[in-house]
Amino acid sequence: MDRFRPIVFAAALMALCGAAFAKPVTYTVGTKISRVTFTIEHQGFIQLFGTLKLAPGSFTFDEQDWPKSSIAVTMPTKTLDMGDVTWNQQIRGDDNWANLFKYPSITFRSTGLKKTDDAHGTIYGDLTLAGITRRVEFPLQLNKLGVNAVNSKPSVGFSATTTIKRSAFGLNAYEDLVGDDIHVQIQVEAFVGADDDAH
Repeated sequence: MDRFRPIVFAAALMALCGAAFAKPVTYTVGTKISRVTFTIEHQGFIQLFGTLKLAPGSFTFDEQDWPKSSIAVTMPTKTLDMGDVTWNQQIRGDDNWANLFKYPSITFRSTGLKKTDDAHGTIYGDLTLAGITRRVEFPLQLNKLGVNAVNSKPSVGFSATTTIKRSAFGLNAYEDLVGDDIHVQIQVEAFVGADDDAH
């Protein structure tokens, strides 16, 4: 039995060394199901819901050392969907919203990631919307790290939320009808390797 102890010890040492020198892993955004959703008040009656799709892209995440991670995502403005074809057309044809659709994308690029516990943290970065860039922060939740049952790839899932002021990005149209606060929810599922569903 004693002869196996050096082998077991060596294996344990290698595992510890691997964890100690772990590097950030690059993940590809699963564009088919990852989404940004948002709500905004309409005349005080209800919260309107809208969605944006994430463009194909990737980011790095270091499970052992979160601050070494780097995240950048792009949301094409053409994918903005308020849930109704007619309404979508009206928004795009309204000169008061022209500055929003003047730019092809909304972007977020991280400048820092702080870990609170094994599943939570705060991500800091620059959000560019309607051509204006502002510093924002998102409470972040790491939902799961593991093998994806659909594509058998190592995968990760995140959720994040924040609230921004549309007026901070020069989007001041219809202040008497539409609230200033935009409540944002982000759901990202990503995996190692190519996104075969990207288009």
